[in-house]
Amino acid sequence: MASSWVRLAAAGLVFAAGFAATPALAQEVEAASVIPPEIPTSAFASQAALRGAELSPDGSMFAYSTRVNGSTYIVVHDADSREMVNGFNIGDELDFGWFRWAGNDTILFSMTGTWRDDYRFTRLYAFNLPRQQVNILQLRRMELDGNDIVHIDPDGRYVLVSIAESYRDWPDVWRFDLDGEGEPEGEKVLNKQDGVFQWIADNTGVVRIGLRVATASRVAVRYRSSADDDWREIARTRFDNNDEVDLWDFYGLRAGSDMAYSLAVPPGAQRRALMEFDFNTGEVGRIVHQSEEADITSVTFDAEMNPISLGLAGDDFRREWLDEDLRTTVEALRRALPGSWVSLRDWSRDRSRMLVLQSGPADPGALYVFTPGERRLDLMAELRPQVQSDWLSEPEAIRYDARDGTSIHAYLTLPQGREPEGLPLIVHPHGGPYGVRDSDNYDDTVQLLANRGYAVIQPNYRGSGGYGEDFEDLGYGQIGRAMQDDLDDAVAYLVSEGIADPERVCIVGGSYGGFAAVWGAIRNPEIYRCAASWAGVMHFERQLGHDRNFLWGRNRNRWANRVDGDQTNFDLDDVSPAVQVARLTRPVLLAHGEEDNTVPFNQFTLMVSRAENADVELETLVLEESGHNFAGVDDEQAWYDALVEFLERHNPAD
Repeated sequence: MASSWVRLAAAGLVFAAGFAATPALAQEVEAASVIPPEIPTSAFASQAALRGAELSPDGSMFAYSTRVNGSTYIVVHDADSREMVNGFNIGDELDFGWFRWAGNDTILFSMTGTWRDDYRFTRLYAFNLPRQQVNILQLRRMELDGNDIVHIDPDGRYVLVSIAESYRDWPDVWRFDLDGEGEPEGEKVLNKQDGVFQWIADNTGVVRIGLRVATASRVAVRYRSSADDDWREIARTRFDNNDEVDLWDFYGLRAGSDMAYSLAVPPGAQRRALMEFDFNTGEVGRIVHQSEEADITSVTFDAEMNPISLGLAGDDFRREWLDEDLRTTVEALRRALPGSWVSLRDWSRDRSRMLVLQSGPADPGALYVFTPGERRLDLMAELRPQVQSDWLSEPEAIRYDARDGTSIHAYLTLPQGREPEGLPLIVHPHGGPYGVRDSDNYDDTVQLLANRGYAVIQPNYRGSGGYGEDFEDLGYGQIGRAMQDDLDDAVAYLVSEGIADPERVCIVGGSYGGFAAVWGAIRNPEIYRCAASWAGVMHFERQLGHDRNFLWGRNRNRWANRVDGDQTNFDLDDVSPAVQVARLTRPVLLAHGEEDNTVPFNQFTLMVSRAENADVELETLVLEESGHNFAGVDDEQAWYDALVEFLERHNPAD
């Protein structure tokens, strides 16, 4: 294991001792008119180096995941000394999903794989730190979904997981003890109920809510007030009644109470709000927190299920601290770390130790360990140690009107040292597409392209999240059509402003953005000189078929309805690049990971095959070890190198 840690230390992370005064990470640009040096692609290719740092409940350790030489590691450090004290290699056969602490001695983590090429499966594992032992939490007979955690005991003694014993069954709730030796065996603690596909527990681990498929067209909520009470149905509606079904996004159920929270759009409103939900009546109650300008996208609770912070997404993202002590702490940290944004990533149960992230749109960021009792702030790691922040460009929030008058919000990043006139342009659409959005967070691809001399526009096209229900609904059934118009209209706006050169425009994206890139080159070759796609959808009917294999009831129907819309005169083949490839006349870079379980690799092979049959040339890049995300720094750099070289040939910046 020690040799593995040595390799991790060589992977590009910078660890330093604590210090009293921390200089600001972002420096002022000495001369805005000077073109900065080219930052090597290797400096940006560190996205996979450190992910999801979390403190142990007692604050004595913190863990994070990282990729080294194609394998995923979970690494544990002493939070006081910040020295590496533990870690393990979870391999490369499956895709890593996430990890969570279960008490101070166990880390739970999820892995995803593919069965028979088309069916995704998930499995849950437990790593016991004192015993250096990894166990899989599984049944002798079980269906594909095996990582649906219902409750984690705060002391790490056990975990409750919802698992069906076969694909024909509904899930039971199983208990796996985590404090014994050997492979934990599941103990059934709650029998399945007909149609119940999701179980929800209160803060003590008593399962009290079941979401149920009631009929072929209806879904219902089952509820009990305690383990001693009978189950009863408290609400029922149609699958396609999104307004009501969305109200069942439940949070914060506590023992001894029939009141919890719902994070959804209140009836008659546009923005997601935090509301009370009364399980006696099966209806939402008063609005607890709401904003006219932003959706509440996340909520954090304390151990007693009181909300302590909210994430709000409007034109920009912000976090609002409801807990006065935490708000005061954040304000003090912002004074100590001026320049970029400061946020709390995690804190111990007694708040004696915290993880602090400082980052910004043009600041890759750094992670700190904060010990409030000692007023000590220690640098843990610079997230992009080779990227000099004063060579980066600050995105600007803009709005433009689409051709039908819809106002579109976007982020425009201009290259340093160049006049904002007649610039080469990269349109960079986000993935998703529905309910997802770009923000002004730091973005490696955007900063790499801006450093190479390109203006980069990130449109939050219709269907994106964070702009209200009506705006998201505008995207339903508009894949490849009005959603694509919004991207084209961003080009028209920047050309009309004199910022972009209409003869030097390319489109680059990943996942859904990869589809939009290739489709843009096919659909509008008069706008785009070239296109580059990472892990893009090339055939929507086949992608929908793949998605149906792992989407449950209401989510399966909702995704299909969003893509198809309510229109009977719309054929997805009309906007699928693999079907329309014979129309392609522009250069395209098509890249994909062979281990992709989200947009399967056969989307890539189908597009390549159809292109060959149509005598259309594609430039391709295959990364054998990568999935939907990059397997590691080397694969990420391979994509950046291929992208930069492709753009230099087909849309040079100078």
